[in-house]
Amino acid sequence: MNYIKFDTITSTNDFLKSYGKIQSLPDFFYIYTDWQTGGRGQRTNTWQSDCCKNVLISYFLKPGLAVSQQAHLNQMVAVAIVKVLQKFNIPDLKIKLPNDIMADEKKIAGILIENIIAGQNWKQSIIGIGINVNQKRFEHLPQATSMSLLTRKNYDVEEIIKLLTQELKELYKQNSGVISRDFQRFLIQQ
Repeated sequence: MNYIKFDTITSTNDFLKSYGKIQSLPDFFYIYTDWQTGGRGQRTNTWQSDCCKNVLISYFLKPGLAVSQQAHLNQMVAVAIVKVLQKFNIPDLKIKLPNDIMADEKKIAGILIENIIAGQNWKQSIIGIGINVNQKRFEHLPQATSMSLLTRKNYDVEEIIKLLTQELKELYKQNSGVISRDFQRFLIQQ
């Protein structure tokens, strides 16, 4: 089994970091949860989510890339999220650096990548992804939206996790030039 599902956890990224210290994890091992009590984003930002309403997932990867290619991983993850959201006709999708996916000019998803590097060797990455799926209210977050708010439909979170995992695995095997073109197509020019 290449994944673990939790009902509740503090943070999927934090759990994977700790778990990876005591277990030898395979490439593309992942965990997801119905609810995070201490989800976080870049710097000191928190990730707010209602229970059972959103994708809250972290992947463990052994990229095997040069340290100088770290941006490629961020591009791959952003493009995977956009491609999955396109399957559900989410409007006006854009990538906003460094870690936001926007839909109709509001944040619909976030990425938190934590790399472990030793010298010039890129040992591993933990990729946290949050996608707002069925949540309808975002307290103190006027710039947040969800798939459900944009389309007036409810979605199966487990189905989105399956599609996201498939898309990430497919892009993980692809040529970085293909991913870079897709990334540039959706990038918000600042």
